[in-house]
Amino acid sequence: MTADQEAMIRDALDALAPGEFHLPDAVGARWDTLWIGEKVGIGNDFLRAVREGRFEGIEDTGRKEHGLHVYVKTG
Repeated sequence: MTADQEAMIRDALDALAPGEFHLPDAVGARWDTLWIGEKVGIGNDFLRAVREGRFEGIEDTGRKEHGLHVYVKTG
């Protein structure tokens, strides 16, 4: 994940209300402008970063819905 991609995600998460979410839904319309390879790479990097605790207040629920990881923003 590049610094620009991480900033995009952090901005999206800052604006997100607490609760469960999928990464593409949190990022919004900008997600649709990314190539599929970028989406897969960012998704994998984000999951790893969340599990490492690099996104404070964001947790991996360990579940998937519709093929997407479910995360939760705790506050």
